[in-house]
Amino acid sequence: MFSERYVDRMISYHAGIFRSLIAGGEIRDEDPDTLAWMYVSPVITLLSVCDRQPEREAESLEKLDAHVKLFFRTFNIERGEK
Repeated sequence: MFSERYVDRMISYHAGIFRSLIAGGEIRDEDPDTLAWMYVSPVITLLSVCDRQPEREAESLEKLDAHVKLFFRTFNIERGEK
């Protein structure tokens, strides 16, 4: 149940977003399911940390911010690349 609710659905949802971004030429043409796994896995890990150690929420939010920025710096299409 955990996997279906918190992993499978998140992966499927984000893969759909990445398919749309790829189709719109916003991010590089990579496998959307793999992108979803790369994007979501750290989020699930950080949620687990916060669940067990609420005092680490601020630290986890900083790590999440850094992760999202790095992800999109890596996969965004720069102007002139399209």
